[in-house]
Amino acid sequence: MPTERTRALLWAGGFLIELARDKRLPVEVRRRAVVIARHFPTKEDVTDLAFLQPIEAGGPLAPPDEVAWKDDCKYGPLLHGSRFGWPE
Repeated sequence: MPTERTRALLWAGGFLIELARDKRLPVEVRRRAVVIARHFPTKEDVTDLAFLQPIEAGGPLAPPDEVAWKDDCKYGPLLHGSRFGWPE
């Protein structure tokens, strides 16, 4: 369903942020999260895709503002402005 796809993308982006910031994890895991996050769809990307082909027209994604996802993203969603330092 479009709402579940949108929620999953937003949760996964938020999870990448959590992984990148969690200093309890090995540095290689944190670095991998940073690399993946650089190429992962952001909330803005998901919004653009949802409006490009709306659900009513058979679109694959729902607009993020119409989906319950915020309570499960500790640091919020991945955004175009999200910046990660390289884990050392």
